[in-house]
Amino acid sequence: MMKKFAIIALIALIHFGSSVLIVATSMSVATAMNPVPAEPTFGLRMLVATTRILYFPIISLPLYSRQWFPGNWIYGPILVNSFIWAAGIYLLFMLGKKIREKNRNGK
Repeated sequence: MMKKFAIIALIALIHFGSSVLIVATSMSVATAMNPVPAEPTFGLRMLVATTRILYFPIISLPLYSRQWFPGNWIYGPILVNSFIWAAGIYLLFMLGKKIREKNRNGK
């Protein structure tokens, strides 16, 4: 049981770090453009798409009032989202493992 939680926590921390890093990178790239182009560059579009994927299902995180999560409390919903992703990834991995074992034993 503790090993399962450790794996889920590790996946969640990797997702959390990636989520925070991608937002910082997206903001850095967006603000580094001196004249604002009529259409975002391919790189910026990819960063925004990656951000949307990583923040799913809590995609509305930017819509939250900063008063709800002042200061570093904004990382709370991001961490919850990361644990949702980690649990989903772990469950999919375990399901795939069971299906492979069933196919191997059934043949």
